[in-house]
Amino acid sequence: MEFRSHVISWNLTRKCNEHCEHCYIHAGPLALLDDELSTAECLGVVDQLAEVNPGALVILTGGEPLLRPDVFEIARYAADAGFMVVMGTNGVLIRPHVADKMVAAGIQGVAISIDSLRPEQHDAFRGYNGAWANSVRGMEVLGGVGLPYLIQTTVVEQNYAEVPDLVAWSYERGAKVFNLYFLVPTGRGAFMSTISPAHYEALMQGLVALGTAYRGKMLINAKCAPHYQRVLWEHDPAHPLLKTFVGAGACPAGMQYVGIRPNGDVTPCPYLPVFGGNLREHSFAEIWNDSDVFRQIRRRDSLGGKCGPCEFSQMCSGCRARAYGLTGDVMAEDPWCVYEPGRHGGAVIAPPRETYGLAAGFTLAWTDAAIERVNFVPGFVRGKVIAGTEAWAREHGHATVTPHVMHRAREERLGGRVAGVPAFVRRLMAGASETD
Repeated sequence: MEFRSHVISWNLTRKCNEHCEHCYIHAGPLALLDDELSTAECLGVVDQLAEVNPGALVILTGGEPLLRPDVFEIARYAADAGFMVVMGTNGVLIRPHVADKMVAAGIQGVAISIDSLRPEQHDAFRGYNGAWANSVRGMEVLGGVGLPYLIQTTVVEQNYAEVPDLVAWSYERGAKVFNLYFLVPTGRGAFMSTISPAHYEALMQGLVALGTAYRGKMLINAKCAPHYQRVLWEHDPAHPLLKTFVGAGACPAGMQYVGIRPNGDVTPCPYLPVFGGNLREHSFAEIWNDSDVFRQIRRRDSLGGKCGPCEFSQMCSGCRARAYGLTGDVMAEDPWCVYEPGRHGGAVIAPPRETYGLAAGFTLAWTDAAIERVNFVPGFVRGKVIAGTEAWAREHGHATVTPHVMHRAREERLGGRVAGVPAFVRRLMAGASETD
C-alpha cells in the first residue's frame, strides 16, 4: 500500500493550564518551553508537510495550543496552504473572541476533552478545579459561532461505567462526533491503572451497539483501539465503519498517521515515544520516507507474538504504541487484546478496499460553486467524495454536479452506505441547501 501522511497530530507546546493524570507528553503549567519550535520554524514545517502530502488533516494540539501566542498565525498559514486544520483543546480558554479568532484562522473543527459527567471527577482527572465547567462553557461558545466540535473521552476504571451516559450527553450537547480513547501507557499515563482487557473487549462490543443507535445522528469512534475493526467485522463483515481506516486498516501509526512534538521530533504516533528524526536536523520527507523507525513500523508482516499469525493482522495489527508501552518493543503483540488467533479459521481476513488517498479527478461537469465546495474537502478524501458524488449523479441522470447534487448525494450515498467519509466532510457537503 501507499504510505501517505494523511493525518498529522502536531503538539505545538507542552504548556498547559491543566495537569492531566494521563498526559503522554508531561504537559502542565510548569512545563519547559525552551526547546519549542519558533514561529518561523513552524511555518517552515508546514511547507515541508505540504511537499509530502498537501491537503492532509492537521490537528493542532498541545499541551494547550491556545496558550501558544502564535497558534492562530500557524493555523492560518496551514489553512492557506490547503490543509484541513482542526484543534484539540481542553476548551477552558474558549471565549467568544477566541472562537472568532479560530474561525478567522481557518480552523474547521475543535475537539474538546470531557472525561466524566461528574464535575469533581473530571476536575480531579485534569488536575484543575473548575475544568469541567469551563470546558462546557467553551463548547457552548463554539456552538454559538457555528464551529463544529467533537467530544473525546479517555476511558479508565473511574469512568468506565459512564460511557453510555457520556455518549448521550455529547449528542444532547450538539457534538458531531464522540471519540472514546483507550489509554496508552506512556508519559504520565504509564502510572495509571487502566481498564482490564476484559473490560476493553466488553466496551468495544458496547460501542458497536451505541454506534448503531446513533447512526446518522452522531459518529462514534474508538481511538487507540484497532481491535475495534475485528469487533465490527465479527458483528458484520460489511459494516460501513470498516472503511474508515486507510487501506490495510489497522493501527495507522507511521502508515497514514504521524506525530510532531513541540521540539520538532517526529514519531509514527503521538503516544509512541520513539522518533524517526528531528525537523531541525532532517526534512519531514526524509524522516517520513527513510527513517529506520518508520520503515520498521510499516512492516506489519513482522508483528510479534499472537499478532503475527492473527487472521486480523492486516485489519487490526494491534496498537503499536500500547505494545511499546507495555513491552518496550514496537512490533510486539498488543497485550490488551483477548482474541486468540484461529477462532475464525486462521486465514488472513482481507480488509475492505482502500477508501482514503483515492486520486481526485472529474469526469462530469461541475459548476464553479460545486468545485469551490469540494476544494474545502481535505485532499485525502477528496477523490472519494468526487467519485461518490459523480456515481450518484449518473444514477439519477445528472450531467452536471451542482451544490444541490452534492447535497443529495451526501444524503443518499455518502451519508449512508459510504461511512468512510469523515463526519466533518459530510457536514461540509450537507451545507449545500436544497435550493443551491
